[in-house]
Amino acid sequence: MKKEFLLFILLIACFTFSSVTSSEVWKTGVAVCDITPPAGLWLAGYAMRDHPAEGAIHPLWVKALALQDAQGKTAVIVSSDILGFTAEMSQKIKQNAKEKTGLEPGDILLNSSHTHSGPIVGDSLIAMYSCSNDPDQLNKINLYTEELIKKVSNTIVTAFNQLTPSKLYSAKGVVRFAVNRRNNKEAEIENTYDYKGPVDHSVPILVIKDVTEDKILAIVFGYACHATVLSGYQWCGDYPGFAQIELEKIYPSAKALFVAGCGADINPLPRRTVALAQQYGKELALSVARAVEDTLQELPSLLKTKFETISLPLEAPPTKELLQQIANDPQKSDYIRRSASYLVRGLEQGIPLRTSYPYPIQVWNMGGFPLVALGGEVVIDYAISIKQKVGLNAMVLGFSNDVMSYIPSVRIIREGGYEGDTSQLEYKMPAKWKEDIEPLILNTVFQLWEQIK
Repeated sequence: MKKEFLLFILLIACFTFSSVTSSEVWKTGVAVCDITPPAGLWLAGYAMRDHPAEGAIHPLWVKALALQDAQGKTAVIVSSDILGFTAEMSQKIKQNAKEKTGLEPGDILLNSSHTHSGPIVGDSLIAMYSCSNDPDQLNKINLYTEELIKKVSNTIVTAFNQLTPSKLYSAKGVVRFAVNRRNNKEAEIENTYDYKGPVDHSVPILVIKDVTEDKILAIVFGYACHATVLSGYQWCGDYPGFAQIELEKIYPSAKALFVAGCGADINPLPRRTVALAQQYGKELALSVARAVEDTLQELPSLLKTKFETISLPLEAPPTKELLQQIANDPQKSDYIRRSASYLVRGLEQGIPLRTSYPYPIQVWNMGGFPLVALGGEVVIDYAISIKQKVGLNAMVLGFSNDVMSYIPSVRIIREGGYEGDTSQLEYKMPAKWKEDIEPLILNTVFQLWEQIK
């Protein structure tokens, strides 16, 4: 009788474990790849640089996290130490990955940390740099870009092929070195006691743990702040790179993936030194570690994704004559003149000026945890509006899938300035965005979330 009773208990336990496994356990896979460029390439992000990189402070990385729920739905988050993916790069990467994994484009999220100490890739902001007139440099950029596309694609496939049972958690930290750069003067920041303008100091976090040993396998964390502490001539992930290094010291079994939030109008201040980049990286890492210890919430194994491309309208483009006038104006900055010349050459080759742009929007639901990924350099207003509607715990990202220009809010379009107006030309956008773009983006996000929440 005792044997029969013990057998009965054992069967019940096995059944219970199998039920938990099928309904609650995720599968995840993580892969990393060194993407540090060879010697002789130019750094991206600043027009003032006048020669190639001189070395590296630390390596640059691409990292991929594959997530699969209990029903077999799979998606991949990619973090990268580059300024941003172009639409063409994203299309190639996602097509390569689809051929080997079957993943649809909307199930792959390509985010860049937007470090300004990474390489120029593709034709992103190419007119900004003086090397755009150097055929040898352009060839090196093209070769590196093609190699990068292969590495990112292969990293996605590797993560996909390493899926193992895991648990997924969310958490939320806070760190406060981000400052609204439109409303606070950098030169006066250390003597400022009343910071102005909107900012988001939250640190959204995803944590992956091994099912059997409960050890941390991966940490995805975000922050809405430009990666612009450094402006020198050495490869570096900036503060996000240092944060990832610190987190992997704290949790040796884990891979740390930084994803950039909507910090297009937000800077780390003060800045300009390696010591400050290291400090901010450590602050961010410790914020994540504190949240991991204090605020973990397990997420049920359910993944839903939506992806949509919408058309964002631009104001009426300038005439060819006006662009030529800008290109010839010695009072204009060199990169503005080069950008205008680029558009003039396009017109002469029969390429019309844009009046709209296909804009990517990704919305995921990971066991109730909202993730929104927007293209471009998205200003902080969008993150605030989305969190108020979708949930304050949401991970809202910019710099995802295509970095085509700044994405200002209605407020910033009306105020003008760099993010709302003058940055457009350097991104080969002939005119300002129409004010319609903010409601178009927000309404699409809200509609997609309603479909999967």
